[in-house]
Amino acid sequence: MPSALTHLAVAKRFLEKHSHLIKNVQDFLDGNVLPDLNPDKAISHCGVRTETNDILKYNREKVNPWKFVEAHNMNNDLNKGQYLHLYVDYEFYNVFLKNYMQGQKCGKQVGIDIYETTRRDDEYLRKKYGVEYTDASSGKEIIRLNSIWDGEYEIKRRQTGYKFIFPYSFDELDVFIEKMSDVEIPN
Repeated sequence: MPSALTHLAVAKRFLEKHSHLIKNVQDFLDGNVLPDLNPDKAISHCGVRTETNDILKYNREKVNPWKFVEAHNMNNDLNKGQYLHLYVDYEFYNVFLKNYMQGQKCGKQVGIDIYETTRRDDEYLRKKYGVEYTDASSGKEIIRLNSIWDGEYEIKRRQTGYKFIFPYSFDELDVFIEKMSDVEIPN
């Protein structure tokens, strides 16, 4: 999944371009990280519950932004933020990483590569977009979860012969953020 800072970078760029659409900036920023705070991603991302041992299928099917719109009032800035989060996730796995994810890779390797890439991105996003975890009210929770995930991935990183594949460059990430910051949020 894109990191919380990727979601916040998209949200901040969206606000720079479309501030007239958002009344409560903090609610909008909070909504942009809220879906990842729920451990049950099938619920928080309105997708299909699939087996997690096929990470490619799981990540493509776990997100359904249109189902979210059907079930929520889109006049609420928190919900607008959640929709943008879900749309970014959907595009990330189904469009942005499509070529990478169609390669002949082991599911665990894909998960590690994506996680390592998003962790690599964080310092870049801080400098380029001026985002921090604390931009969201749940910033301390995001930091706590990252610490847990870092510990889980540390074990996977130590596997003999493992070599990271970074599926995209910073330039490609910038293009993705710009594209996502122009998403039309349904009313």
